[in-house]
Amino acid sequence: MKDIFSVWSKTRQIVIIAITAAIYASTLIPFKAIQIIPGFVELRPASVFPILFGILFGPAAAWGSAIGNVIGDAFGTLSLASIFGFFGNFFFSYTAFLTWNAFVKKEDVVMNFRQVSVFTLASLLASIICAFIIAAGLYMLKILQLNVVITVFIVIIVNNTLMGSVLGTILMKLLYKRLKNTGLTYKNEND
Repeated sequence: MKDIFSVWSKTRQIVIIAITAAIYASTLIPFKAIQIIPGFVELRPASVFPILFGILFGPAAAWGSAIGNVIGDAFGTLSLASIFGFFGNFFFSYTAFLTWNAFVKKEDVVMNFRQVSVFTLASLLASIICAFIIAAGLYMLKILQLNVVITVFIVIIVNNTLMGSVLGTILMKLLYKRLKNTGLTYKNEND
């Protein structure tokens, strides 16, 4: 748990927070116009970044994802629900990190069948946690009726899981060795 807050005391981790937030927000903003549930859920190819960066960069990516989501919300969907979007996206990224590290540990990442399966599982579990936090927030704030909240919950899970796992496995295969060799992955940081 202390790793969540200790990133704020390391310059490299703060830079990763900022870069993650910038990439996530800049990828969210162009898709704001493609609404699935107007005002609440849009098409999100950007969902790949909290999962991928969470796995690669650990807790710093979780903070960056949370901040990036709020920045993205500022371009059309900023509301009280954005508070839950902040926490939902934080745990979206952090859950992917925890899931990946529970199963992959210190093995070399080659994205074989097992690792693709773990990546997909991480995407699914992270999406469920994110959707639950956001849907619970919408329900608590009484912004939407329960049947619409349930729809939001399901759409977030499907949207985030599909975008995250399909795009993420490809990007992980392309980026992991390069980032590891430069010492930028969270595992390198803490070995």
